Amino acid sequence: MLFNALANKVKDVALQQVAKWLANRYHLKQLGRIIDLKVDSVSEEVFVVLDLHGERSPIELTMHYRVISPTLLEIAEVKASRQWIAEFINHMIPAEQKCVEVSPMVTRALSKISK
Repeated sequence: MLFNALANKVKDVALQQVAKWLANRYHLKQLGRIIDLKVDSVSEEVFVVLDLHGERSPIELTMHYRVISPTLLEIAEVKASRQWIAEFINHMIPAEQKCVEVSPMVTRALSKISK
């Protein structure tokens, strides 16, 4: 049990570093950058701090997700330092649009190590 907890933590830290680097280098370059990123695969939660162009202060997002299948993630709930962002995502985006198709490698990385 202790080994699994440690393995989950190590995996999450490695994922954080890779995801932050990839997002800043390739995906968010035009919008800003990720300042901080924390992944907790046991709680199925991602915390991110974004420094976006045009914003006076960083935006904090906490996203709870569920792994639906080997290639499908669902964004279950979002909390944000900007209330309108959380309200928009949680209440205005239809549930079917909160499901994101991803590589099986992503769902494996976001899933907890068990037994």
